[in-house]
Amino acid sequence: MIQATLHQLRVFETVARNGSFTRAAEELSITQPTVSSQVKQLTKTIGLPLFEQIGKSLYLTDAGNELLITCQEIFEKLE
Repeated sequence: MIQATLHQLRVFETVARNGSFTRAAEELSITQPTVSSQVKQLTKTIGLPLFEQIGKSLYLTDAGNELLITCQEIFEKLE
């Protein structure tokens, strides 16, 4: 059973939207290592890579794209 927290999903969604761990940290007012840790834990929980880094660019994997859509639906309903 997957047990991702809402916080992990919010961090992931912010990274995906910004395309940057650093910008996500700034937006969420948390440290960049915290962002990295939360995404790493979520990736481990999901069991699939969510991002691919090529050079300095960050890209969503297919699993990351699916999760992003799900996150956006969840957060829209919560609002």
